[in-house]
Amino acid sequence: MRIIIFILTFIRLNSIYGQIVCSVTSPSIISGNYAFSWGTPLNTWASMDLSISGNYITGELMLVDDGSVGNSPASGLPLSNYGCAPLQNNLTGKIAVVYRYDGVTNSTICWMSEKAKYAQDAGAIGVVIINRPGASADIGNGGGTSAPLVTIPVVLISYEDGAIIRNELQNGPVSMFIGNKTGLYANDLTLNTTQRLISPQFGVSSQLALNGNEFSIDLGVRAYNFGSTNQNNVFLTAKIFNPLGQEVYNNQIGPYQISINDSLDVYPNTTISFPVFSLPSYLLGRYKIRYEVSMDVSDDYPGDNFIESDFIMNDSIISYARLNESTNLPIALNYYRPSSGGTTYSQCAVFNNSNASRIAVQGLYFSAATGYNSGFTLDGEEMQLSLYEWNDAFADLNDPNLAFNNLSEIAVGYYYYPSDLQNQVVYSQLDNPVILQDNKRYLTCITTVNPNIYLGCDVNTNYVWNESYYLQPMFPISNDGTFFAAGFGADIVPAIAIKIMNSNEVGTEELTSEKIEIYPNPTFDELNVKGMENKNYIIIDQLGRIVQSGQINSENPISIKNFDSGSYSLKIGDSYSKILLIK
Repeated sequence: MRIIIFILTFIRLNSIYGQIVCSVTSPSIISGNYAFSWGTPLNTWASMDLSISGNYITGELMLVDDGSVGNSPASGLPLSNYGCAPLQNNLTGKIAVVYRYDGVTNSTICWMSEKAKYAQDAGAIGVVIINRPGASADIGNGGGTSAPLVTIPVVLISYEDGAIIRNELQNGPVSMFIGNKTGLYANDLTLNTTQRLISPQFGVSSQLALNGNEFSIDLGVRAYNFGSTNQNNVFLTAKIFNPLGQEVYNNQIGPYQISINDSLDVYPNTTISFPVFSLPSYLLGRYKIRYEVSMDVSDDYPGDNFIESDFIMNDSIISYARLNESTNLPIALNYYRPSSGGTTYSQCAVFNNSNASRIAVQGLYFSAATGYNSGFTLDGEEMQLSLYEWNDAFADLNDPNLAFNNLSEIAVGYYYYPSDLQNQVVYSQLDNPVILQDNKRYLTCITTVNPNIYLGCDVNTNYVWNESYYLQPMFPISNDGTFFAAGFGADIVPAIAIKIMNSNEVGTEELTSEKIEIYPNPTFDELNVKGMENKNYIIIDQLGRIVQSGQINSENPISIKNFDSGSYSLKIGDSYSKILLIK
């Protein structure tokens, strides 16, 4: 599917509003807050102003039916659910659920504001518009001329969240709360995803995190009191779970006081802080960070008392964007390019690590799309990959010396789309893997010179607090050669991922000579090497650590019985062989 996006200024989702929520209240299996944007009076909607305390609606959801026949070839959903004609069903007292134009089916073309007006005319008290995959999350003015006529609240949610709600509607009633809950409840503490610290990266290189000294996470969160009662016994908790689901960190602090309409920050290096998270060693896989807020009485609105974020420890991907649970590829739900300027547009990711020499950059994963009405496809389009040494000397984002004047391109690569792979993650290599240097700042970029191409972004990972805490550039963009260190903002993350390898394997050739024998492989406890007598060897584990060294002796096998089971590299000179140890 193709998308239309126009961004350098943009809207953030519900997290910016704090007390304004779009929340399923029942059934409990799907209850909780959902990310959304809403039709504001500032964007010409005449709908209820949700920024005013006490303005809200609550009711059952109902899918619209405009009488259209057949299904959409894009989504497979009934065309009647797109709401582009006067509705056939009675929505009195209900919150209407309608799908946004899917980008393909002509029968579903109408403005979001028109859909809302049809729902209002059918008696709806509010409207939930389900977005199409990969489209902008900004409801804006809803298009067309109907927005000033729509007086009921209208929200836009993601296609993925819409699927959850639609599936549950097949089982029975689903109720939702949309609006401002400030002062609505006596006891109401809240956390949101804008004000919390997360892992510095989502995809973390295990080769650079051999222990807690090499990788750790500073934790912090802000708690709000949106209730009508002062709270004097507030506790905040941070928990972290490893890939096996085991709790490896649990710290609770309190009690604290939060007055009505006030907040409390738990922040590193202050009087109220959590201990730093670190482990002696890290398992490969997905970790979960969970923040919780509680008090000595029951919360009247418990759906926003916790927030979670993940990070993945892995040996081949570095990424700020979220990675898919099964493929470890970057997730792109939205596609962006600058709204002004000419043709050259780059998305970049910054990398700097004190142990960077352990790894080498091989290439980049990325995704792209063209506007659905542009008439352009991706077939044959050229994308350029660049790896730069960023040699400008500056301390942080506040340093006036921050600049992009000393970029030294040290590797390049090109990708040519073999077909119209809209919204699909693709991979392209640099000309050669590049071993990085310790404590040097690098910039990896993907560039297009076609103004009709938009690049994928992850809008569900929020680095706002990380940016203000670490004060380091993370994912700049470039527009016609002018760089913007903060990119589109800390909550619009370029969905690019850096593919890496162990630097010990760069420039080596495998031991394949007929005169060389290495056996048994796999092995259980020892390894025989023939044809390389008196040569020095080293054995390297999957994290790049030298775990054993010595000299080849054809009469005495190499003992590896004390090693953990797994894959190792036997390196002799500039050549290597893979070893599999089984126990």
